[in-house]
Amino acid sequence: MNRTLVYYLIFFLLTLNSCGDNRKKTELGILPEKKMTELLVETHLADAILFIENSRADEKHDKGLFYYPSILEKYGITKAQMDSSVSWYMRHPEAYSRIYDQVIKELEKRKPAEKPTEETE
Repeated sequence: MNRTLVYYLIFFLLTLNSCGDNRKKTELGILPEKKMTELLVETHLADAILFIENSRADEKHDKGLFYYPSILEKYGITKAQMDSSVSWYMRHPEAYSRIYDQVIKELEKRKPAEKPTEETE
């Protein structure tokens, strides 16, 4: 009787483990944190360029159609891979938070130095 109970318990634990999202990220096609960080840095830089530029909305749209696919191509990924990765990381906020901590650090490094203001007399 004890042996049967042990087998059922092992079967239950294996079944429970297979139902979760415990597969490795690489098996799911999810980008590793380092690559995801680099991709998000580039994406946010493109967003900033489009936001800052003083051009018409249709021009920004056209430039966006160039910038974003170029970034994906640079990293050798598809839009579907990026979407899946963002979705996965959104379901794993601890990992997403680590990534965005790195994104913020990298964007801060790239931030241009502020010019000192001159006092007028």
